[in-house]
This record gives sequence, C-alpha cells and structure tokens, in this order.
Amino acid sequence: MAATSIRNADFDIIDVEVHQKSVRNIASEMAVTLMRTSGSPVVTDAKDFSTSILDDKTEQLAFAGNVTFHVSTAVAGVEAVLRNNRIAEIRPGDGFICNDPHTSGAIHQGDVGIVMPFFAQGAIVGWGYVNAHLLDVGGSAVSGFAAGAFDSYSEALAFPAVRVIRDGRLDEQWQNFISNNVRMSGTVINDIRSMIAANNVGSRRIAALVDEIGMDRFRALNEAGKDLSERAMRDIVSRLPDGTYEAVDWVEYDGRGTEGLHEVRVRLIIEADEMTLQFRGGPQVDCFINGAWPAVVGQSWTTLLAQLAYDVPVNAGIWRPITFDLGPTGTIVNAVAPAPVTMSHIQTGMRINKLLADVFSQACSLSSDPKMAARVAGQSAQDQTYFTAFGIDRRNGQPTVAFPMSVGMTTGGPAQTNSDGMEVYAAQCMSGCDMPDVELEETSQPGMILWRRIAQDTGGAGASRGGLGVDTAIAILHCERMNGGAYTNTALIPPRGAAGGFPGAASFWKVWRNTNLVRLLDEHVFPDADKIEGDVPQGTATVTDFQVNRGDIYDVIHGGGGGLGDPLRRPAGLVAQDVANGFVSDTVAREVYGVVLDAAGQPDEAATAAARRAIRTARIGHAPTREVAADAPLFTPLHVADGHWQCSQCHEPLGEVTDNWRTAAVTTQATVTARFAQLHSQVRARHDGEPVMMREHACAACGSSLGVDIVLGDSAPLPGMRPGVIDPFPADLVLQG
Repeated sequence: MAATSIRNADFDIIDVEVHQKSVRNIASEMAVTLMRTSGSPVVTDAKDFSTSILDDKTEQLAFAGNVTFHVSTAVAGVEAVLRNNRIAEIRPGDGFICNDPHTSGAIHQGDVGIVMPFFAQGAIVGWGYVNAHLLDVGGSAVSGFAAGAFDSYSEALAFPAVRVIRDGRLDEQWQNFISNNVRMSGTVINDIRSMIAANNVGSRRIAALVDEIGMDRFRALNEAGKDLSERAMRDIVSRLPDGTYEAVDWVEYDGRGTEGLHEVRVRLIIEADEMTLQFRGGPQVDCFINGAWPAVVGQSWTTLLAQLAYDVPVNAGIWRPITFDLGPTGTIVNAVAPAPVTMSHIQTGMRINKLLADVFSQACSLSSDPKMAARVAGQSAQDQTYFTAFGIDRRNGQPTVAFPMSVGMTTGGPAQTNSDGMEVYAAQCMSGCDMPDVELEETSQPGMILWRRIAQDTGGAGASRGGLGVDTAIAILHCERMNGGAYTNTALIPPRGAAGGFPGAASFWKVWRNTNLVRLLDEHVFPDADKIEGDVPQGTATVTDFQVNRGDIYDVIHGGGGGLGDPLRRPAGLVAQDVANGFVSDTVAREVYGVVLDAAGQPDEAATAAARRAIRTARIGHAPTREVAADAPLFTPLHVADGHWQCSQCHEPLGEVTDNWRTAAVTTQATVTARFAQLHSQVRARHDGEPVMMREHACAACGSSLGVDIVLGDSAPLPGMRPGVIDPFPADLVLQG
C-alpha cells in the first residue's frame, strides 16, 4: 500500500500538529488530575496508570500513558462498553468499569479501567479511558495477582464493562459492593473516584475544544492526525527488509512444584510497508500465566513503540499497517475464559516483549537504513519479582497490603547501539513510571528497606553491556504476619543478548526467616547483610501460599539486560571503568571480555590482546585463520553478499542465504547453569524436564561471536532469518504444551 496523504487539503501540517497537541494535552491533564487526587503510592509515586482519548468510532486520538500496554486496553475497554451496553441509553456522566481480560479488555484484573463518554453539542464525540493499578481487587488475588488460582473465577472481582457511575459520581450501591469485597476499600474507592475526576476533566476540555473549532473541523483534524501517524508507521516498516523472522521463548511456572516451561513463538513478516506479528503457543493452562488478547497485543505495542516507533504520536493511525495474528483461541497466547490471567501481562506478556526484541533486532540488523540498523538491541531483563501480601498494621490496627514496587521492578535494561543498558530500567512497558522513594514505601507499607545496590556481573556481556540488576531487601516490621503470594517471571530462562552479545542474569529471590533483625534494631545496629542471621529455606520461584512474619527479610537480586555485540569488541578502557565502578568483576573482565588490568587498574595492552586471541581460539578449537577487520561493524555480525551469508567481521562465507547460518558456524553448548557459573552470573537450575542449554555460535575463521541462543536439551537449531521469504505459520498451529 502506498504511503497515505492527509485527507483534507485545507489543513497544513501545522494545523494538524497544533490540534493533536491540544488533544494530547487534554489526555495529559487527565493524567495529572488522577495523580494529584489519588492516595495510592502505586499511582502518585510509581505512576502505574495511563489515560487515553478515543473518538466516537473507538479509534484512539491521544495516549498519555505511563504504561504502554494500555494502548490495547483503551481500545478493547471502549469496545466492551459498546458491546455490553445500548448506546442509546448512555448519557452524560455515565461511567463503566472494566477489569476483566476476558470480557472488558483489561490487561489483568488488578489494572482497572474507567470508561466515560465525552459529549459535545448533544452527541457523543469520544470516550475517555483511565486505567490504574489498584492496591486490591478482591478474591485470592492480593493486589491483583492470584498465584494459586486454577481458573479466572477464583482470581478476583471481574467487571465486564458494567455501568457503576451516574452523573459523574460512583453509584452508592456499587460503592458498597466494591468496598465489601476488597482489602483496602478506602484507597480503592478513592482511586476509582480519582479516575472519574480525570475523565470529567477530559470531558469538559473536549466539549470546550469542539465549541471552539466546530464539530466538522474537530473530526477532520482527528482524521488528519491519524493519517500522519499511519504514514510515519508505514515509513518505519518499509525500511525493514521484506522477509520472515522467527523467535522462540518459554513462559515459566513452578507454583505447584513442577518446573513448567511453556513454549511461545513469534514470526515477524515484513511485506513492503506492512507488518504481521504471528504468535503461537501451547494450550492454555490452569495457572495465572495465560496471555489474553489485551496483554499479548498490548505488550506487542510496548516493544513496537520502544524499539521502532518511539517518536510516532500514538493514535489509531499506528494500528493500520500492523496485523496481529494470535492463532487459535484457547492457547497460552490467545487464552479464553476460564483461564486464569492475573499475570497475563507479566508472564506471557513479557515473553512477548522478549520475542519481539529478538525478531525486530534480526530485521534491523539487515536493514540498509542506518536509523533502523541502529535499533538493534539486547533483551531487557523483564523480570518482575514481587511478593504481595495482606495483614494488619501494628502501627494503627488497620488492614494493609504489601506491594513493594521499588523492590520488584529494579531490573537491567537492554544494551543498545548507542549506550550500555540502563540500570533500574524496570519493565519495558513502564516507560513513564517512577520508582517509589524508600521513605514513601516505608510509610505506606509495613516494611523497611534495608539496602538497594547494584548487583555486579548481572548485565549481559557485549560490545555494549547490558544494564545491571539491583539487589534490594525489605524487612517486615509492622505486621505480625502477612499472607499472599511471591513470584518471578524470569528464573530459568535468562534474557538474551543480540548480535553476538551474551545473556543477562536471571532473577533470584530468597527469604530470611527466624532472623535477628528486631534484636539488631533494638540494639541500634543497622541490619546489613553481613550482620543478619537466620534460616534461608529453599523453595520454588513462584509460591502460591507465601507467608511472612515480623522480622522476616525478602531479598531479590534482579536480572540484567542482554548484551549487544561480541564482548571482545568492547573497548578495554570501558571494561576497566566498569571494574573500577564495581559493575564488572576483575574475573569477568579477564575471562569474558579478555581484558587484563595492571596493578593500577588500567588495561595491559599486550596481555589483553593475548587474552582475547586465546578466547577466540577456545571458541572455535583452533587459532583464527582470519583477523577481524579494523572497520568491522560492532552490532551487525552477519550480512548477505551475492546470495550468501557472510561474517561481517572477516567476510568468511556462512552458506547460502536460503540456509540457516548457524549450520556453518562453530557451535558449543553447555547447560545454562554451568555456563553462567563461568560467567559469574545467576540463573536457577532446572530439575524437571529437559535442561536449559546455552549455545554459542562463532565464526570458524575469526572466532567472533555471531549469536548466543537459549534452547531446551538437544533441540534443533533455532530458525534462521529468511530475508525475501514470506513464510507464515499455519493458521491452526498449536504448539506442544
């Protein structure tokens, strides 16, 4: 399809941009209203919310999102309202609550959306959508996460786009019902009122805008804005080479004692200026990891916007060149009721982020456009490692919920072509979120943060290093006992690097029990790790019946982002700086990066050159027969020349372009636990089923790292890139569970 044009020739681009900014500013004012009226630290400090404005056709006009997966839930939520309610009966001031992934487009039940119509001149001209993570939504899902649920009915309250608001106010009967079914009723009701207030602000501002410029101009400018975003998105897609790019990953769950790994795959298909994202998975399962449509599509938008379309205004235009194919219903990537889904966005959803980072990087690495080639990146750690629990606060005798976001979100970001990965990157979808202050979390929750520090060697090695994870510990002080769940989504399968970069660390958490914490505090001794005594029981990565008592300490060491490019191409001076900063150990500098430091901490050039050559030799089992070219690209290890794959570092042939380049590389394989021990990184050992393996592929001539794969057992090589070939999944494909 050819690039679109602005439909109304009476408008120039300044007209359209001024109008778009007006609507975006209204969405932003809605967000400010929510943040300033909420009493929940999840909203006021973590900023775990989003606001969106849609037109009367349910097409997005603006998105003021701190959490980018709400791009999908805004559309699905409004569509649910229209599907479940008669539009003729909807009047000004009505509002609808949406929090069910199966019926009302929610990302998970803990993220609650309030949808309200925007009227102007007596007609519905649009819709406001405000979504926030509430501290609790009832049921077994403390703060929205039901680790032990077997079905969606036993997870949480689920509202199917039902009307709970009249005349701009929460209905009293609905308020009583909600209050009677959630743990933190005061905070929850106040947040719902704040979302109503945000929509009320948006409604007034849109009505005033229509009165100012007229209905016809309002509608025409909206359409022109969509056209511009469509044009920009098509331009991005057109600069990727046509072809098929595939990736595989596994969703983890061991909450019932067995270390389950559930396969998910994606095929990215590029044809001219259109993109198709095909997802396939095994049958849906009876635990909270299933991916429903809102989470799979929402997290797809997260990575699309972060990696490719970071500067394109979000409206309905960005949807037009993209096709989402989730395959048959009833799978882990297209789950239907009664599949439990309270971790839909974090479990399967964040594997979607990693899959797409992989295939987007594959396509970008072959692009002849420098801007697109620069978007190659490793995977972000994407580990969300939390506990949520309920108890009674000793300070005031009131119910309290522990949801320590600053403890659970401090993961490492992906290495990029222009920088190392960020520390404290959090999840990729949390583009506008903040990490709550220590003081605030200690005031609003029943714990004390003992430490928060960078975790050495957790970032994936590469020419650009992956961002480091953070080690944070919180002690339970203000409850005698709390009950809930504990979970991580990245314990067995680490985040991958790209372009020959190494994986980052996986996540690890533990609990100290029967500690001396309270005694140390009574003696005015700060309880750092070297002073704490207690038991550290072994357990699963997901605990469905998690209990903590006063004095227990929860400690998580987050994973790091994947590296980018061969670690041997990282400048020795940057490695020395990492060692000086405590980011990388001297051992990893020497054994992984091949950098030998002298007594002053500076690189020894001769020893470094020898160490790097020794590593190349070890990779391929013989001395390199070709040298890496001085101008070899750092982040493009492979290219196509005369219908053949070539190593971009030394121009060694790697087979015909129709073949998988991996078959011509030198491949070494080890269990991920054994290899990570050599890398001084962390990953949990798998004891059930096929072992998790790390495969390293090197050029047989120069010993350069061409790619590092994570696979199960002795499985076949991962699929290769297929430039110029359009090869979609079968429509009815369901993977083995």
